[in-house]
Amino acid sequence: MREVFRDDIIIFGALAGLLGNIPKTILGWLFSIFGWVRYTFCHIAAGYFVDAKFLDNPVSLAAGFITDYIVAAFLGTIMYYLLRKTGAEYAELKGLFFGGLLYVVVFGTFMSLNLTRASLLTPLPNLLMFFPHAVYGIITCWILKKYGTRFNE
Repeated sequence: MREVFRDDIIIFGALAGLLGNIPKTILGWLFSIFGWVRYTFCHIAAGYFVDAKFLDNPVSLAAGFITDYIVAAFLGTIMYYLLRKTGAEYAELKGLFFGGLLYVVVFGTFMSLNLTRASLLTPLPNLLMFFPHAVYGIITCWILKKYGTRFNE
Protein backbone atom coordinates (compact mmCIF):
# COMPACT_ATOMS: atom_id res chain seq x y z
CA MET A 1 0.00 0.00 0.00
CA ARG A 2 1.34 3.40 -0.88
CA GLU A 3 2.81 5.36 2.00
CA VAL A 4 0.62 8.38 1.30
CA PHE A 5 -2.54 6.39 2.03
CA ARG A 6 -1.13 4.98 5.25
CA ASP A 7 -0.35 8.47 6.57
CA ASP A 8 -3.72 9.98 5.74
CA ILE A 9 -6.10 9.56 8.67
CA ILE A 10 -9.26 9.77 6.60
CA ILE A 11 -8.27 7.62 3.62
CA PHE A 12 -6.51 4.86 5.54
CA GLY A 13 -9.02 4.86 8.38
CA ALA A 14 -11.85 4.57 5.87
CA LEU A 15 -10.12 1.71 4.04
CA ALA A 16 -9.53 -0.15 7.31
CA GLY A 17 -13.15 0.42 8.31
CA LEU A 18 -14.36 -0.93 4.96
CA LEU A 19 -12.16 -4.02 5.28
CA GLY A 20 -13.23 -4.58 8.89
CA ASN A 21 -16.86 -4.35 7.84
CA ILE A 22 -16.58 -7.31 5.45
CA PRO A 23 -16.40 -9.99 8.18
CA LYS A 24 -19.07 -8.11 10.16
CA THR A 25 -21.37 -8.28 7.15
CA ILE A 26 -20.62 -11.96 6.54
CA LEU A 27 -21.30 -12.82 10.17
CA GLY A 28 -24.58 -10.90 10.12
CA TRP A 29 -25.71 -12.73 6.97
CA LEU A 30 -24.71 -16.10 8.47
CA PHE A 31 -26.87 -15.34 11.51
CA SER A 32 -29.71 -14.54 9.13
CA ILE A 33 -29.20 -17.69 7.04
CA PHE A 34 -29.29 -19.84 10.18
CA GLY A 35 -32.51 -18.09 11.17
CA TRP A 36 -31.10 -16.58 14.34
CA VAL A 37 -31.80 -12.98 13.26
CA ARG A 38 -34.45 -11.65 10.90
CA TYR A 39 -32.57 -8.58 9.73
CA THR A 40 -28.97 -8.07 8.70
CA PHE A 41 -27.06 -4.82 8.93
CA CYS A 42 -28.10 -4.05 5.35
CA HIS A 43 -31.74 -4.41 6.36
CA ILE A 44 -31.27 -2.27 9.45
CA ALA A 45 -29.52 0.48 7.48
CA ALA A 46 -32.16 0.32 4.74
CA GLY A 47 -34.79 0.71 7.45
CA TYR A 48 -33.62 4.27 8.01
CA PHE A 49 -34.89 5.12 4.53
CA VAL A 50 -37.77 2.82 3.60
CA ASP A 51 -40.90 1.38 5.16
CA ALA A 52 -40.66 -2.10 6.72
CA LYS A 53 -42.56 -3.70 3.85
CA PHE A 54 -39.72 -2.73 1.47
CA LEU A 55 -36.80 -4.01 3.58
CA ASP A 56 -36.29 -7.16 1.49
CA ASN A 57 -36.40 -5.24 -1.79
CA PRO A 58 -33.04 -5.53 -3.64
CA VAL A 59 -32.88 -1.76 -4.19
CA SER A 60 -33.50 -1.16 -0.48
CA LEU A 61 -30.80 -3.70 0.42
CA ALA A 62 -28.38 -1.97 -1.96
CA ALA A 63 -29.07 1.36 -0.25
CA GLY A 64 -28.63 -0.34 3.13
CA PHE A 65 -25.36 -1.92 2.03
CA ILE A 66 -24.01 1.45 0.86
CA THR A 67 -25.15 3.13 4.08
CA ASP A 68 -23.61 0.43 6.28
CA TYR A 69 -20.26 0.68 4.49
CA ILE A 70 -20.22 4.49 4.58
CA VAL A 71 -20.77 4.37 8.34
CA ALA A 72 -18.06 1.69 8.67
CA ALA A 73 -15.60 3.86 6.73
CA PHE A 74 -16.39 6.87 8.92
CA LEU A 75 -15.96 4.84 12.11
CA GLY A 76 -12.68 3.40 10.80
CA THR A 77 -11.43 6.97 10.46
CA ILE A 78 -12.39 7.67 14.05
CA MET A 79 -10.61 4.50 15.20
CA TYR A 80 -7.44 5.47 13.32
CA TYR A 81 -7.51 8.90 14.90
CA LEU A 82 -7.98 7.39 18.37
CA LEU A 83 -5.16 4.89 17.86
CA ARG A 84 -2.84 7.64 16.65
CA LYS A 85 -3.64 9.65 19.79
CA THR A 86 -3.47 6.76 22.27
CA GLY A 87 -0.93 4.49 20.60
CA ALA A 88 -1.27 1.14 18.88
CA GLU A 89 -0.47 -0.95 21.93
CA TYR A 90 -3.35 -3.33 22.63
CA ALA A 91 -5.02 -2.17 19.40
CA GLU A 92 -7.19 -5.27 19.17
CA LEU A 93 -8.41 -4.83 22.75
CA LYS A 94 -9.17 -1.18 22.00
CA GLY A 95 -11.02 -2.39 18.90
CA LEU A 96 -13.06 -4.79 21.02
CA PHE A 97 -13.96 -1.92 23.33
CA PHE A 98 -14.83 0.33 20.39
CA GLY A 99 -16.96 -2.41 18.79
CA GLY A 100 -18.74 -2.96 22.10
CA LEU A 101 -19.37 0.76 22.37
CA LEU A 102 -20.80 0.76 18.84
CA TYR A 103 -23.06 -2.12 19.82
CA VAL A 104 -24.42 -0.20 22.80
CA VAL A 105 -24.58 3.29 21.32
CA VAL A 106 -25.21 2.89 17.60
CA PHE A 107 -27.06 -0.40 17.57
CA GLY A 108 -28.74 -0.34 20.98
CA THR A 109 -29.70 3.29 21.18
CA PHE A 110 -30.80 3.67 17.58
CA MET A 111 -32.83 0.46 17.70
CA SER A 112 -34.50 1.43 20.98
CA LEU A 113 -35.43 4.83 19.55
CA ASN A 114 -37.04 3.11 16.56
CA LEU A 115 -34.97 5.15 14.11
CA THR A 116 -35.01 2.20 11.74
CA ARG A 117 -38.02 0.23 10.63
CA ALA A 118 -36.10 -3.04 10.99
CA SER A 119 -36.87 -4.31 14.47
CA LEU A 120 -35.18 -7.07 16.48
CA LEU A 121 -37.64 -7.59 19.28
CA THR A 122 -36.33 -10.79 20.83
CA PRO A 123 -33.31 -11.27 23.11
CA LEU A 124 -31.30 -13.68 20.92
CA PRO A 125 -30.87 -11.37 17.90
CA ASN A 126 -30.02 -8.47 20.15
CA LEU A 127 -27.31 -10.50 21.89
CA LEU A 128 -25.95 -12.03 18.69
CA MET A 129 -25.45 -8.62 17.07
CA PHE A 130 -22.77 -7.88 19.67
CA PHE A 131 -20.39 -10.31 17.99
CA PRO A 132 -20.28 -8.72 14.52
CA HIS A 133 -19.66 -5.34 16.16
CA ALA A 134 -16.81 -6.81 18.21
CA VAL A 135 -15.31 -8.47 15.11
CA TYR A 136 -15.55 -5.18 13.22
CA GLY A 137 -13.70 -3.28 15.94
CA ILE A 138 -11.01 -5.91 16.44
CA ILE A 139 -10.24 -6.40 12.75
CA THR A 140 -10.34 -2.71 11.91
CA CYS A 141 -7.91 -1.85 14.70
CA TRP A 142 -5.68 -4.79 13.80
CA ILE A 143 -5.44 -3.51 10.21
CA LEU A 144 -4.71 -0.01 11.45
CA LYS A 145 -1.96 -1.27 13.78
CA LYS A 146 -0.42 -3.62 11.23
CA TYR A 147 -0.36 -1.27 8.25
CA GLY A 148 -0.81 2.20 9.73
CA THR A 149 1.96 4.63 10.51
CA ARG A 150 2.82 7.53 12.79
CA PHE A 151 1.37 6.37 16.08
CA ASN A 152 1.84 8.47 19.24
CA GLU A 153 2.36 11.77 17.44
